[in-house]
Amino acid sequence: MKQGGGTSGQGSLEYLIIIAAVLAIAAIVVLFLTGAFTATTGSGDVGVCKQVASACAVELATSSSTECSDTLCNISECQGLGVSSASDCSAYTTAVAACKAGKPDCIVAA
Repeated sequence: MKQGGGTSGQGSLEYLIIIAAVLAIAAIVVLFLTGAFTATTGSGDVGVCKQVASACAVELATSSSTECSDTLCNISECQGLGVSSASDCSAYTTAVAACKAGKPDCIVAA
């Protein structure tokens, strides 16, 4: 005679719940490792600002203007960034000014 009727079905359900919990924990770990839950640090902003400053350098080299346009260099990614303390960057007080001068090497994270 079988004792404790229904135990084989209950065991299967418990295994399914355990597997689901393990998969959920693994998914959370993968999300944390890929940076999905971390705040952005602004390093992407520095990269974008430097790319725009490089584009300004090309514009300055190929056109007769003495400064890049506000629409090209006055972008939100450059706001709040700093300027390098190197002697050739001392003329620029903001990242936007360095961008307009076409000096991507002067732009640093604040």
